[in-house]
Amino acid sequence: MAEHGKMPIASDMGDCLFTAMEIAHTALVAPGYYATMGFGVPPGLGLQAATGERALVLVGDGAFQMTGWELGNCKRYGWDPVVLVFNNASWEMLRTFQPESSFNDLGDWGFADMARAWAATVCGCAPAPNSKPALNHAMATRGRFQLIEIMIPSGVLSNTLARFVAG
Repeated sequence: MAEHGKMPIASDMGDCLFTAMEIAHTALVAPGYYATMGFGVPPGLGLQAATGERALVLVGDGAFQMTGWELGNCKRYGWDPVVLVFNNASWEMLRTFQPESSFNDLGDWGFADMARAWAATVCGCAPAPNSKPALNHAMATRGRFQLIEIMIPSGVLSNTLARFVAG
């Protein structure tokens, strides 16, 4: 945002929310009170529909499985949010609080490939430290939604979520 200007953020629960709180002081919609998974994508579209402003959407792979399909409406309405899918092939926040559960592994669904079928510009599947070039490309490209699938190893948490868990 320092390079491209502020934009409103729509964030899902989990590490996305904790990451969003450290990005920049900007408009933010998130399910912090209800902690509802699957929230991020729909309000990201609603932000652009209501305000005309392009949104930055932060969503985990588990939540994207639930509501990411709504991005299929972007072409129809001319919306072009920038969507960051944090893909660790798991419900990592749930694993953090209940490590003995075996339902947290999700596998890799290939979200970048799916998004191409919805007329997205896919800016690459990047390991988290290498996502800046993809983000620069996404910010410079308008007219269709941009998806960056950020691959994160299982077990990795943001510093903010790690502090929350430790507390």
